[in-house]
Amino acid sequence: MNGESLLDLTIRGKVRTNSNRDEIHEWRENLEGYFASFLSGRIDRRKISVEVKIWLTSNRLERSKRNDLDNLVKPILDSMKKIGLIEDDSNIFHLIITKFPTDGEEEVNIRVREWS
Repeated sequence: MNGESLLDLTIRGKVRTNSNRDEIHEWRENLEGYFASFLSGRIDRRKISVEVKIWLTSNRLERSKRNDLDNLVKPILDSMKKIGLIEDDSNIFHLIITKFPTDGEEEVNIRVREWS
C-alpha cells in the first residue's frame, strides 16, 4: 500500500548508465542537482516505495544491450543516497522500474512514496 507522496520529479535529457564511463559523472551531477533543488532534507522513513519510469529513444533500445533495468536505475538510487535523500537502498521496500521507447526526448520520472 502506498502512503504519502514524498517526491515526484521528471528529468529530461539523455539517460545514462554506469557503463557510459565518460558521461556518467555529468548524469549523476544532474540527478543530484535535481534531487537537491526539489526536496530539502532526508526522507526519514523506514520504508519507502520508489517508482521509476524511463523513456529511451527507440533507436537506442534496439541497438544497445546495456539498457538493463538494473543498470538504468543504479545511478538514480546511488544519487539519492549520495545527496542524502535516503540513508540506504535498504529503505526501499517496493521498487517498480519500467522503460518505454520514445521517438522524442529521453526522460526519467521518479516517484517516491511512504510505504506502509
